[in-house]
Amino acid sequence: MRVFVQGPLLVMVVLISGACAGPAQNNAEPAQDDASEAEAIEAVNQALSDCVAAKDTEACSSLYTVEAIYMAPNADPVEGRAAIAEAFAAEIAAGMEVVRLTADEIEVFGTTAHEVGRFVIESGDGTHLDHGKYIVLWKRTEEGWKLHRDIFNSNMAAS
Repeated sequence: MRVFVQGPLLVMVVLISGACAGPAQNNAEPAQDDASEAEAIEAVNQALSDCVAAKDTEACSSLYTVEAIYMAPNADPVEGRAAIAEAFAAEIAAGMEVVRLTADEIEVFGTTAHEVGRFVIESGDGTHLDHGKYIVLWKRTEEGWKLHRDIFNSNMAAS
């Protein structure tokens, strides 16, 4: 009878000691696929900067999903490519000609990704208009990576 008690007791000790050890840590470098996905997202960021410089609001809005939401500071969120094109047109009319985006973090989760970064906005003559931070949720579509949710906030004091 003692043999039957030791078997379950041993199993219980092994299970408890395994649970106390906690989950295994994965400190591996990102897979090469994740790096190439991040590069593809950075290429879309460059395309966004390029279309702003060209004042091509339709090209800018085409970088977003059809059901995208664009959330600029001090404005109501806008949804859909047509509304996003209008938002870009208003920002360009206000003097935005240069957008520099710096991605500090890009993490890919299958067909979605998130990006955390910083931005600088300037006029065509180099006048500093704004700077701040942003978060983008990305969707991988048949056409490639598209901005799906885009929110940014200024770091400049309100005037």
